[in-house]
Amino acid sequence: MKNFTINSCLLVSNFILLLSGTHASAQENTPKRLDSLFKEIAGDPAIHFNGTVLVAEDGGIIYKNSVGFAQIDKKVLNGSSTHFSLASLSKVFTDVAVMQLKENRQLDLDDPLVKFLPDFPYPAITIRQILSHTSGLPDFEIFQSYVDRSSNKPLSNQDLIPALRKWGKLVAEPGARWSYSSVGMGLLALVVEKISGLSFPQYVSMYICKAAGMKDTYVYTPDSPKPDSQLAVLYANAGSSAPALSPDDSVKTDLTNPFQTIVGPGLVVSSAEDLLRFSQALYNGKLLQAVSQAEMFAPVKLSNGSFAQLPGAPLYASLDWGIDIDSSAGKIASHTGGNPGISTILLLNLRTHKTVIVLENTDNMGILTLGINAMNILNHKPLMHFGPGRI
Repeated sequence: MKNFTINSCLLVSNFILLLSGTHASAQENTPKRLDSLFKEIAGDPAIHFNGTVLVAEDGGIIYKNSVGFAQIDKKVLNGSSTHFSLASLSKVFTDVAVMQLKENRQLDLDDPLVKFLPDFPYPAITIRQILSHTSGLPDFEIFQSYVDRSSNKPLSNQDLIPALRKWGKLVAEPGARWSYSSVGMGLLALVVEKISGLSFPQYVSMYICKAAGMKDTYVYTPDSPKPDSQLAVLYANAGSSAPALSPDDSVKTDLTNPFQTIVGPGLVVSSAEDLLRFSQALYNGKLLQAVSQAEMFAPVKLSNGSFAQLPGAPLYASLDWGIDIDSSAGKIASHTGGNPGISTILLLNLRTHKTVIVLENTDNMGILTLGINAMNILNHKPLMHFGPGRI
């Protein structure tokens, strides 16, 4: 999505875009411009960037840099091999899993979800509509009246359908408009499990990570903890109101919070280097055939015949990814993630095989400015300014 993109709260709705009106001189080369951009973002006290950036073309790293701490108390610095929680950027793994099952003719995107999950209360909603966020399903607000906060009992994907039934209403008619739903992605993870006979973490490990040569990536769930000395701790970011991140601000786990427990829409852990391997595996057809990728990255049409667009951003909605409406520099697909203590963005130029990855273990908008403008530099386009705000 992004030159902006999709996030658990729809990051892009906060954007105010203005062309900077300036181009770097012809003498400036790309790595220098990227370094200048990184230092500007990293040095801005209002952003308090704490993470890593990696920029590549055809698999070759053009620029990488990191700032801040993965673990403050142990003085572990962030780097390109640091393991970051991805938040909603995890959804790209769900996308690929569903498309792989479609390639194997184990499902059709226009199948109704009830074909695989008979208790699902909306028989007209299809897999394609869920994957493209045009199903009309609500988001995680369905748990507001479902969760017993006093018990701290972990939520799971098995709670999605009962919570939907209790909630009892859609936000729109299926196919009528784009409306972000992590609930839908959690339901698709259940479909992956039912068809494959594997748990969702097992499927991701076997059919995505292994195929792409990814060594740092896994699905982290509270009921199957994986000790990881390279995992970045999540920190709340006070921006310019605090001189530094504090261990006391570390984000605590709440097992009644669906963002902490439900697989499909989140909970993937990865590194910048591994996400580069993921992007290369897409470019090289190791994860999906060209025809499947073309379908995954194609703008989707609504029931009125118009292309679905993301509110507040110059992006079409595809099958979960955001696609730049302006394709003059190539077809740009992107996705973001944002939760307390997490900010992430992945941008792919599908035509030129340029990749931008920004991962952060705090919650602010620095990744948006850095990621989008890094891709603009690669594409020789003017930089953009973004209004203040957080994910």
